[in-house]
Amino acid sequence: MPASYISSSDNSLLKEYIKLQNNRRYRQKTKQIALEGPNLVKEAIRAGLNPRAIFYSQDYYDQESGKWLNDLSSEVKQLVLTARLFKKIAETDTPQKVAGIFYFSEPAGQNIIGSRPQLVLILDRVQDPGNMGSIIRTAAATGVEVVYYTSGSVDPYSPKVLRSTAGAIFNLRLEQSADPQLLIRDLKKSVVQLVAASAKSTDYYWSVDYRLPTALIIGNEAGGIAEELVVQADFTVAIPLQGKVESLNAAVAGAVVLYEIIRQRTVQAP
Repeated sequence: MPASYISSSDNSLLKEYIKLQNNRRYRQKTKQIALEGPNLVKEAIRAGLNPRAIFYSQDYYDQESGKWLNDLSSEVKQLVLTARLFKKIAETDTPQKVAGIFYFSEPAGQNIIGSRPQLVLILDRVQDPGNMGSIIRTAAATGVEVVYYTSGSVDPYSPKVLRSTAGAIFNLRLEQSADPQLLIRDLKKSVVQLVAASAKSTDYYWSVDYRLPTALIIGNEAGGIAEELVVQADFTVAIPLQGKVESLNAAVAGAVVLYEIIRQRTVQAP
């Protein structure tokens, strides 16, 4: 479909995009999501999401119109915006030159009893968008099968988190856990060991045998993992720190342990 040129902020699709950015309930109700940036837009398409509308700056459209844009369905509305309008809809200080509205439904919960997943990540009240996005990206890179996040966590489909994932969020399963205690009981019924990352632990993270099916719990940046979840864990592990640093952020802590899991599962025993 040929692109339309838009110069008015009264355009209904522009209003829809802005509302999707700022209102999670509206995203869930309409089963749509707003994405900004070429990486996010392209990763969403590669992951099989269907775009409803794509917005471009004039220079981006001129540069890419003979490339991947030709592969878009004729049903996708393509709109070229003035620089002023694109800046208005952009969440970033430096607009990313392409954005889109995509059809998307947050995954529904699945019964995991008996499925025995090999690697699960549980995020307990992780509130920083950068941490949430980075750890989701690491989870996708390390083969995590499902990421659960508890109430009190930042919205993983908010614009800042989505950008931090660089599109990796569309390459794994992500579910909100309304009842973490029930989730833990189900994991234990599936014979999955629970490992909680806790600065208070006297055992280091490499001391656990991660070749077994494992669920790793990472906690809130300030308070760590809720105590009622810690006591349910089979193991608590800490990351040794030297110097005057008292803690690592959630994304770094999660990455350290996840890559130890991969190391143990990859390196052959002597």
